Amino acid sequence: MGEPAGPRYEGWEDRSGQRGPEQQPAGWGPGASPPGGPRPSPRRRPVRACLVAGLALTGLAVLAAVALGAVLLGTYEDPHRDDHDGDVQLSSCRVDAATNWPSADLMVTNRSSKPSDYHISVEFLAPDGLRLDEAHVFLTRVAPGQQARDTAQSLTRVDRPVTCRVTDVFRTASP
Repeated sequence: MGEPAGPRYEGWEDRSGQRGPEQQPAGWGPGASPPGGPRPSPRRRPVRACLVAGLALTGLAVLAAVALGAVLLGTYEDPHRDDHDGDVQLSSCRVDAATNWPSADLMVTNRSSKPSDYHISVEFLAPDGLRLDEAHVFLTRVAPGQQARDTAQSLTRVDRPVTCRVTDVFRTASP
């Protein structure tokens, strides 16, 4: 196979991978730019690839740490989370005369052996059973055996008496 036509430059190879005698065109020397301006450094691509790979690995490590933290910090969900008869009792259900907002007073007793957080949902019903609104209560770090009072308050005005019903109780172990 013969030499390709044209000059060969330092560090270049032809498509067959063979290298010929090193030559430089006239006017080229240390510090001189080739025709058409300087060529980009061939080292930039590996640096970018390493940077992208490093960022991707860092992102995966953060996601893994968050998942592991969630498992280790006790995202325990009580299997009896809907057992509101045991932990949550309705104390009163009323419509405020001044605002016409319905509310329900709740008494929560932590019957578990660990400090617990509670998310309680209450719905407000018209006498004919029509659902008028709902409200939520969040209690944190209720100690074992401790009782806590709170009020589920709706901001929807109603013009009739209501009945209240606890629809969901989610108890989780406090972190």
